[in-house]
Formats: sequence, C-alpha cells, structure tokens
Amino acid sequence: MVIPKDNDNAKKKDIIMHIKLSNAPCSWGIEFADNPANPSWQTVLDEIAGAGFKATELGPLNYLPTEQAALASALDSRGLELIAGTIFKHLHDASRRQEILDYTRATCEVLKPQQGNYMVIIDHVSSPRTDEAGQQETATRLDDAQWREMMVTIRQVAEICQEYAVTPVLHPHAGTYIEYRDEVDRAMAELDADLVKLCIDTGHCTYAGIDPAELIRTYGERVAYIHFKDIQAPVLESVVQDGIDFYTAIGQGVFCPLGQGCVDFDAVRESLDSIGYQGWITVEQDVDPTKDNSALENARESREFIERSILEKGLAEA
Repeated sequence: MVIPKDNDNAKKKDIIMHIKLSNAPCSWGIEFADNPANPSWQTVLDEIAGAGFKATELGPLNYLPTEQAALASALDSRGLELIAGTIFKHLHDASRRQEILDYTRATCEVLKPQQGNYMVIIDHVSSPRTDEAGQQETATRLDDAQWREMMVTIRQVAEICQEYAVTPVLHPHAGTYIEYRDEVDRAMAELDADLVKLCIDTGHCTYAGIDPAELIRTYGERVAYIHFKDIQAPVLESVVQDGIDFYTAIGQGVFCPLGQGCVDFDAVRESLDSIGYQGWITVEQDVDPTKDNSALENARESREFIERSILEKGLAEA
C-alpha cells in the first residue's frame, strides 16, 4: 500500500493509536494444561490484568475455563478480552490429523462466544527438531511427502476456523518443522493467502535467524497478528553452538522482557507502520514454570517498554 507522502505522519499516528496490547499464559510457563507446575489460571489472569494488559490468549485448551459463562465471568471481572486460541500440535504427523481437527473445533467452540478473532497454528516442538532449534544448516527436514501431509492438515485446520469466523494464522516456531525462512516461504507459497494468514513472532524469528522486520515487510498483506518476544543474544549463541534443545534453552533464560534482548523493535515498529498494521500485539516471554520467573514484573516491564519505546516514540515521530 502506497500512502501519499503528505499523509505519512497522519497515517502513522493513526496506526500507532490503534495498536492494542495483550499477553498470554505462556509468559507464566503455561504450555500444557495438565502440567502440575502451572500456576493457577486465576493467578495468571489476575497478573495479566495487573500488568496493564487488556486481553489474553486462551493458552492450551482446558487451562482456562471452557464453559461459556464461567469464562466470560473470569475475563469480564478482570477487564480482559479473549483474542486468540492456539493449535500447538504435531501438524507434521498425519496419523494425528483427526485428533488435531477435533481439538481445533473444540477450541473454536470456546473462542467464538468470546469474540476471539485468531487461531495461532503451530507445529509442535518435537525431536529431532527440538534439539536442532536455531541450527538452520544442519537441521533435519521433512521429506516432500511428509511436508505435503502437513500442508493438508494445516488447510483443514484453517477451514474449520473459517467456519467459526476465526482467522487462522500460521506461526513459525523454533524447534518445529516450520522454523527457518525457507520453510516459512514454502508454506506461504503453498497455502492459499485467502485461507491462511501469518503470525510473526519476533523472538522465534530471531531464534531461527530471520529478521522479523524484513519478514513483516515481505508478507505485509498476510500479517494478521503479531507476537512480541525478545531474546538474549549471548544465551541464544550458546545454546545453538552447544546444540542445546529448545526447552532447555527456555530454562536457561533465552527469552527475556522486551527491550532487554537483541530484537530491533525500532525496525519492527517501522515495518508495522509500513504495512499499516492496526491489530493486536501480544507480548510473550516463554519461561519454565518450575522456576521463579517474576512473570508479573516481567510482563509489566515489557508493557512499559512498548509504551515508552514504541507507542510514545512513534507518536512523537509522527
């Protein structure tokens, strides 16, 4: 989209003012609903709201309440919206397709009454790729037949989402079979642009050696949802060099509060401006729930960084 030069500042200001901030249960270490180390969902929602965010993602199905009235009450009492669900499943394993499709429909049934707009589609972290996260040159790849089957599963997941007026967004993720730039490009080429959009996660891009700002510009028309995540360069360099698996890297603190890592958020903001992005930005900081993560403090620091270094800075420049 080309904007006349004399309208650049007004347009940029309009974009900045329409950015909305949310957080997600994964910032409290919630990846699996039945993990006994998980903090309670009440604590997580209390702290998301307490850190100044206005919305949350659903997290794994059955972590938050799934009954419509109970979930609405839990959200409304904290001033929160529900904006997205997640399919974090073994998309590359065709034998699990029906299980994945059933899970998708069940998640949509929870999202729809709450006006949840997005379904974040992620291939599950699995061996051997979890051990090869960030190792682009040597990572194991799917063969063509396996890749085709994964694309079939993603299309069918997306079709279910569209039945519920939920936008399916593919999320490239470290330690999975859609991580590196060639895999992102191949998926975007093979999946219909009207069917599957893109969720760009700044931290997972950086982990995979992808420039998130450039990826936003390249796929601007398909970028429907954004995750802000930051990453500590020294930790990333160490875990990639030593071949440390993705989950161990999380435990070693590879992800950090926004502004404390190596992601160039100025460049990301400029790219979001250039595509006219006006949607939600969800802050995430993947952590190990068995550790003392200071999740509330981290979430508040990340929100303050966005407001200080992205929103206010953008308005000042406009």
